[in-house]
Amino acid sequence: MKMMNNRKDNLKKQKRTRNLICAAFCAILLLIIVAVINLLTGAFSKFFPASEKLQDLVDNLKPQTTDTESITPTEAENDTESQYLFTVCLDAGHGGKDIGCDNGSRIEKDDTLKMTLAVGEYLTSQNINVIYTRSDDTFLKLSKRCEVANNAKASYFVSIHRNTGEGAGIETWIYSDADEETTALANNILSGLESVGIQRNRGIKKGTQKSESSDYYLNKHSNMPSCIIEMGFINDATDNQQYDDNKDAYAKAIGDAIISTYNTYQAGKTDSNAEKADESLNSTEADTSTASGTSHTISNTPVDNVAALDNTTQDWGPGSNVDDQNRPVSAISYQDKYGKYNANFIAEGDHKIYLTFDEGYEYGCTPGILDTLKEKNVKAVFFVTEPYAKDEPQLVQRIIDEGHMLGNHSVTHPANGLPSQSIEQQQNEVMENHQYIKDNFGYDMHLFRYPAGKFSDQSLAIVNNCNYKSVFWSFAYLDYDVNNQPDQTEALNKLVSKLHSGAIYLLHAESTTNTAILGSFIDQARAAGYEFELFD
Repeated sequence: MKMMNNRKDNLKKQKRTRNLICAAFCAILLLIIVAVINLLTGAFSKFFPASEKLQDLVDNLKPQTTDTESITPTEAENDTESQYLFTVCLDAGHGGKDIGCDNGSRIEKDDTLKMTLAVGEYLTSQNINVIYTRSDDTFLKLSKRCEVANNAKASYFVSIHRNTGEGAGIETWIYSDADEETTALANNILSGLESVGIQRNRGIKKGTQKSESSDYYLNKHSNMPSCIIEMGFINDATDNQQYDDNKDAYAKAIGDAIISTYNTYQAGKTDSNAEKADESLNSTEADTSTASGTSHTISNTPVDNVAALDNTTQDWGPGSNVDDQNRPVSAISYQDKYGKYNANFIAEGDHKIYLTFDEGYEYGCTPGILDTLKEKNVKAVFFVTEPYAKDEPQLVQRIIDEGHMLGNHSVTHPANGLPSQSIEQQQNEVMENHQYIKDNFGYDMHLFRYPAGKFSDQSLAIVNNCNYKSVFWSFAYLDYDVNNQPDQTEALNKLVSKLHSGAIYLLHAESTTNTAILGSFIDQARAAGYEFELFD
């Protein structure tokens, strides 16, 4: 029994010893851990401030400003631009699919880009900030070009073009109600170019070729003094030679003219141009005037109960029977019958001719047609679809700017004609295109051409109630198949043989034959005693 007790006592002692050793080991381990933590905390505090100071350290790494707010991107750009004396926006006319005018292999869009870049290079060397609407062969609609200049709050906007037709020399175009500074800009440019050497100083012109009361889009919608420079005639050999030989000298003359104008009117006037741009922007937004003298609305007498009218589709064509004045008999008959709807199948006027062109898509012919009309001083009506206006805004704007009439040719050009649609759909065909042109070109159309010449009493009344005149034709021929164009000699003879007083000629603008013979037709018609007038 005693031995067993001794054994128990020994076990208890061993157990206590083990417990003491474990406790000592844990205490030592705890001390080591505390020491390590203190060591690490000291090192962290040494190299990094406490949490409330950490943000200060990060903030010290940021660029410092004098304001409590950070610099916005716009402010940063303004700070960069402050190194320049002022900003100029340069516009190279045309570009991309819009080649402008041409003469053989010489193309306007290429000439304008070369000159624009040369002017910009010179201005940059004079510490002027230059903004380009385009610096490569890019297509830009006119509204985008103005947007570039207006957003840059440029002091001046200069657009460079080439001329074509009968004549030679250089001219500038400015806003019809241009102020003194704008006029001085245009005059300084002309004087500078003349000092280098030009065939003829054609002077400063206001408005457009059609009227001084209408304006080219760029001059009307830019918020700063602007001008368009017509740098010589692309079809004149001497103008072209001078353009090439004097490119750098011309560029310097234009640049110096801009700088001189700035020094006279804006130097030292802090933010004067920005304020002027803002005022002009407000004026532009409130402007409800039309973009051209050919743009206006009409007010027709409404036709009641349209839904009750006959909607039987009729296919118009003047036929071959003519009276003793060579006028299509059917055109006279339909004019008497449907004139009450403001429909026009033949016009009035002794020995008067009215040219109209249908534009469903562009086949590269419209620029040439416009060149010929400009050369011959003839105005025409161009009926455009909405897709055409969206795809060819530069050409649409050129049509307007050169004093022609813009007509409505529907949105979708339905192959089965307007009568195949509901009343609401027919209204949309007219008014959707109308609104698109008004919103994007500031132009009010009021003439409508029926797709495929298909109409009905009901469709005539619908167009009338949209405050439009319907314009048909008293001459047309098979000119619209681009893969099967009529012989030029035969086509010209046909156009001339059908001459009659009040003739409304329908020509398709995608026809290469029409493009080629147009000038000759105008000459021969005039020789026969006829005059060309704009249908309205």
